[in-house]
Amino acid sequence: MSAPVVPARTCQQWKQLFHGFFPGKPTFKEDQYPSFEGKVVIVTGGNTGVGYETVKSLAGSTKAKLYIFSRSEEKTLEAIKQIQLEVAKEYNIPNREIHFIKVDLSDLETIKPAVQKFLSQESRLDLIIHNAGVMTPPVGSKSKQGYELQLGTNTIGPHLLQRLLDPIFIETSKKNAPGVSRIVWVASSAHQSAPLGGFHWDDLNFEKIKISKTDEMMVYGQSKAGNIMQAKTWTRKHNTGSQIISSSLCPGYLNTDLQRHVSSFEKFLANWLLHPRRMGAYTELFAAFSPDVKDGSYSISFGIPSQARDDLLQDDACDKVWNFLDEATDPYM
Repeated sequence: MSAPVVPARTCQQWKQLFHGFFPGKPTFKEDQYPSFEGKVVIVTGGNTGVGYETVKSLAGSTKAKLYIFSRSEEKTLEAIKQIQLEVAKEYNIPNREIHFIKVDLSDLETIKPAVQKFLSQESRLDLIIHNAGVMTPPVGSKSKQGYELQLGTNTIGPHLLQRLLDPIFIETSKKNAPGVSRIVWVASSAHQSAPLGGFHWDDLNFEKIKISKTDEMMVYGQSKAGNIMQAKTWTRKHNTGSQIISSSLCPGYLNTDLQRHVSSFEKFLANWLLHPRRMGAYTELFAAFSPDVKDGSYSISFGIPSQARDDLLQDDACDKVWNFLDEATDPYM
């Protein structure tokens, strides 16, 4: 078995990493968002972190019908109440309706029932933001189906969710102007730490090598490389032409619940080095709405077009990842 190989960073990639610490102010903001009245939006993991801020911004600045797909009913209903209070105060919009559907992306068996519930309530879907994720959980953590937890939650689960939503999403896109219907895959600059070609095919779960502190970011990076490759590949696999935009992004270096598994010292540093989670919503909604976003593209904080690592954009590498994800999710379709 060969050891994972991580390509050396180019000058452009180092520049991208440093940009995360000093990104400047967003230029594409809420006053430029479309009203999205009559349209339906799903945000996964919208009950916490940057997802929470994204839902709040959508609730305050658009008229879209909003759904949060997340794991904890109790926490999400409480988050919805808090979002409603903040929207009433900050945007002067009382009683903003936000809907919840329970799904656990780390358990593929929960995803089809969630989609069925959504389809029983809606006849269209205009925008989906694959925001939910986990970062650097305890080494050896697994999804319900036995995949490394980050791969299972960040990549495989969203792949199944998108597959099951594709029919209604594609049908809805035919009613919209080109580029209105979008899929936003929330990746990370950590994709630069992923193995060559995105995945460590000899050991996808990283069970055969001892994981050091440095390696933890490589394992997380593998799952985020998968998101970039999903974004790059979706349109090519679905033959929708220019009707739909599928793109990926790094929301920014944000102080969110993603840091719950890091050390106390790392949390201390996060308070000094990372940006407020609200700023990440500007990146996600840049990808959702900006006319500057192209299909298959990659954006960084806080709404800047950028470029993902070259080896993750090659059709043969993307096809290998896509075929694996299809095979992993076929039994749950």
